[in-house]
Amino acid sequence: MEREISTTVGVVLQRAPAASRWADWVWSVPEIVVGAPPTQGWRLMSSEGERMRFLSSPHTVTLHHKMVEAYDANIETGAPHLWIMLDEVEDGVADPAWRVIAVTADPYEAQCFLDSGEGLVERLPMPAELVAWMARYLASVPEAPTFRKRRRDRAVKEEQIFGKTPIFEPDGRR
Repeated sequence: MEREISTTVGVVLQRAPAASRWADWVWSVPEIVVGAPPTQGWRLMSSEGERMRFLSSPHTVTLHHKMVEAYDANIETGAPHLWIMLDEVEDGVADPAWRVIAVTADPYEAQCFLDSGEGLVERLPMPAELVAWMARYLASVPEAPTFRKRRRDRAVKEEQIFGKTPIFEPDGRR
């Protein structure tokens, strides 16, 4: 059993005109590309009027043996997902002004990013080849031991020393 395994994917970012007067563009991640060629930053894939699609690759998806419970929860939904976390770049030079922070199969990690309220978090269906890859890894990891609550040791009764009476009696309150 390997402690962790990784694969790479490409992230497609789409810019479309916004219907709102307070925002010029709506940014979204419509798809993930397995086996995408490496790019240096964002590469323009297509342009249809004002709608543009960019590709950034490679981004690593890592599965770790200690997070098996989270991956099981993802698969047991019946429709496994990947979460793509992006952060806005403030330098004004990059186009598009987003950077990929992480791509994860762990719903709990994604929830942490969603709770922060920063950046953009997109949930996409996991491609079939990644579902098979994750299922093979989960099958190779041994079953986690069941939780067993530890039992407390008996309390040690303190000796009464120096003539003081204890605040609390060992057998109950005074």
